[in-house]
Amino acid sequence: MSFESSAERIVRCCCEAIAQGEESLWLTTVLRTWGSSPRPPGAMMLWSPSTGAVGSVSGGCVEEDMFARFNHGQFSRSKPSRFIYGGEQPSGGAPIQLPCGGELELLIEPITSDQEVCWEALAQRLLAREPVWRSVDLVTGQWQLASEGAPESAETLISILLGPTRKLLIIGANAVAACLADMARGLDFYVEVCDPGEITDPVFRGGEHRLRKTYPDGFIAREFSDANCAIVAVSHDPRLDDMALLEALPGNAFYIGAMGSMQSSIARRDRLLSLDISAAQLQKLRAPIGIDIGSKTPQEIALSIAADLVSHYRLASPEIGRHQ
Repeated sequence: MSFESSAERIVRCCCEAIAQGEESLWLTTVLRTWGSSPRPPGAMMLWSPSTGAVGSVSGGCVEEDMFARFNHGQFSRSKPSRFIYGGEQPSGGAPIQLPCGGELELLIEPITSDQEVCWEALAQRLLAREPVWRSVDLVTGQWQLASEGAPESAETLISILLGPTRKLLIIGANAVAACLADMARGLDFYVEVCDPGEITDPVFRGGEHRLRKTYPDGFIAREFSDANCAIVAVSHDPRLDDMALLEALPGNAFYIGAMGSMQSSIARRDRLLSLDISAAQLQKLRAPIGIDIGSKTPQEIALSIAADLVSHYRLASPEIGRHQ
C-alpha cells in the first residue's frame, strides 16, 4: 500500500502537471504566521485553472481570494512574489484582513517547464526519506536543493526545509490500535499495524493502512528506524510488545511507546535491561504511553497517544517546514 504525505503529493502533482504541459501553474508556500493560523509554516498549495488546488495554505479563509488573484493575473510569471494577509504588503500596500485576525505571509511561485528536472529531483529525495532544503532566489525564481542545511543567508534567498513522510507502526490489532490508526492517518502519518494473531475486526481488513500478520521481527530496523518514524506497542501481550521494542529502541525513531500501567511499565523496563537494552536506549521509551488526560476508553487512549506523537515530533524536528 502506497501513501504520500501532503508535501509528496504536491511535488508529484507538480511533476505531472509540468510533464503534461500545464502553463498556468502556481505553488504557494506558507512562510510565516502570526496569531491564529490553521496551517503551519511550510504548508503548500499547488494550483492551476485546469486542475484546481492540491493542498492548502489556510484551511479555507484565503484560498478563494487567491484563486481570484491567480485568474486575474495579479502575480508575476517571471519571478516569485511575497504576499501577506492580515498585514501590510511588502510593496507598502494596504492590509488585507483575515477573518481569524491573524497574519499570514506567503511565497507565490510560478512553475515553469524549465524547472522539471529540479522538481523530479525533489520528488526522488522525498521518496528516499531525505530531509531537504529548497532554496529559492526571489529575483530569478531559480532554486536549488541542499541536504546539510540552508545555504548562506542572502537578502534575495529564501530556504524552506521539507521532510519525508511520517511513519507509524502500531503493534497489536485491537480497539486502541483501530482508533489510533484513523487519527494518525488524519495527522499525515503512513500507518502499519502488526499482529500475527487471528484478526476478526473488519476495520483492519478495510482500513487505509497496511496490516502485517507477522511478528515484529526484522523489518523494524529496516523500515521504521529513521527520525521520522514512530513505534507504539499496544497489544497487551508482553512477548509481542517486547519483541518490537527490542528492535526499535536501538534505532532513531522519534517516538517509541508502550501501553500499560505504571507497575507493568516498570516490569517491562527491567525485562528490557536484562535483554541487553542499554539504560540510554531505554530513556527513549514512553511508558506508560501518551499524555495523561485521564483517558479510559479506546478513543481517549488513542487521542492521548496521538497528541504525544505530535508533541514529540515537533520537539524532535522543529526545523521541518521552517524557512530562512
